Amino acid sequence: MKTTKEAAPLRLARSTSPALRLLYTPPAGVVSRPPHFLREGATQIGRELAGRGLLLSDDDQASRVHATVHLDSASGQLRIVDEGSRNGTFVNGLRISDSHLVEGDILRIGNSLLLVRSEPLSVSEGPDLPIAGLLGSAPAMRQLRKTIRLVAPTPAMVLLLGESGSGKEVVSRAIHELSGRSGPLVAINCSAIPDSLAESQLFGHVRGAFTGAAPHSGFFRAAHGGTLFLDEVGELPAAVQPKLLRALEEKAVVPVGATEPVACDVRFVAATNRDLTGAVEAGTFRGDLLARLAEFTLALPPLRDRREDILPLVQRALLAEGASDKTPPPRLHPELAAQLVLYRWPYNVRELLKVAMELRIRAQGATEVGVEMLADRLALLERPAPSPPAVAVATPVAPAPTLGAAPAPPKEKAASARGPIPTREELLSLMQRHNNVIADVAREVGRSRAQVYRWLQQHGLDRS
Repeated sequence: MKTTKEAAPLRLARSTSPALRLLYTPPAGVVSRPPHFLREGATQIGRELAGRGLLLSDDDQASRVHATVHLDSASGQLRIVDEGSRNGTFVNGLRISDSHLVEGDILRIGNSLLLVRSEPLSVSEGPDLPIAGLLGSAPAMRQLRKTIRLVAPTPAMVLLLGESGSGKEVVSRAIHELSGRSGPLVAINCSAIPDSLAESQLFGHVRGAFTGAAPHSGFFRAAHGGTLFLDEVGELPAAVQPKLLRALEEKAVVPVGATEPVACDVRFVAATNRDLTGAVEAGTFRGDLLARLAEFTLALPPLRDRREDILPLVQRALLAEGASDKTPPPRLHPELAAQLVLYRWPYNVRELLKVAMELRIRAQGATEVGVEMLADRLALLERPAPSPPAVAVATPVAPAPTLGAAPAPPKEKAASARGPIPTREELLSLMQRHNNVIADVAREVGRSRAQVYRWLQQHGLDRS
């Protein structure tokens, strides 16, 4: 373990700091404000504050001094203490009196919602320039836009990794539009191509290649001068993979029935929600093809990792079709806002847009959207597996002393009622099986990523 003296230079050089982001507060509703950075010591939250703190002056459900957040920079621990508020302090939907906090925790103070976040301290890396279709102010989205602008003008092949509905096709379009290439963007879903037709559809065929065959150029040549987006590339038939590799390396295709290659100037972007490294180990995907496709890898954040973007996206989607941005959408009731922020969104933005569409239909003519408008759907929505509120864990986001670890109190036992804590060997096996991808381990065991990090900490393991 490093001593305080040894660790000091790292703390001074850190680029992030713990902060609270106000997501929702009445009567304004959904708000977009700069993060409130937390300083060493105590930060009060409430309706009337005598000293420094985060003021919720218009929230009549918040007490004058509702809660206090304490930051210990030396240990990296962050905790919140309820100050005897009349309506209680909630962390991830659970009422607490004294709780440690971790990255991504949702606080409810009165009817206001706040997010615990490690925020960049410096903006010296340049402005956050907008990209069509990629909305959101979360640090992960700001970094995504920056990275897209870096890689788009290069000839590098890009492999997009992300869950279903996380926006892989939107990112591929952004890469194409910022690449400067004059040709078209051609998007194909590899899982929708029948095995028997895969080679013909990708590379084309000549007249007479099979009975009744007319000449067909194929997707590669259709994208000449532009970008070919191979979605669900992990579903490509095994027989086509070596031919795809040759086409990538030689920048030419051999149509079915032809003997001479045809040159093709194509930029390649591929995407998958599968573990391709595991597929290589299982022998269902070629390792050399993966290495070629992944000249540059770009991971898309799931919606649950950028909760500050949920309510603005819902609010934007609630605008009636044809309405201008100046037309205010219906307000979100505080309880509905809390439900939406706490939900895990397994299908990401695609699912959010469907929920917003249902709200928009039900809210026609209404000035406020309430939980009752989603009663049937919300009854089916699984509440997230919140971090047990009295436990902290080292955050995977910031290397600085923010949001550090704390010993697990007795509440951990109650929080683990859904299943036993895995042994050290079981956890190592899970991590190895999923190539140290925390999100995949969490999905298999049906727990939150914060819980998996907590298990690692309890067994003295780190992510590597």
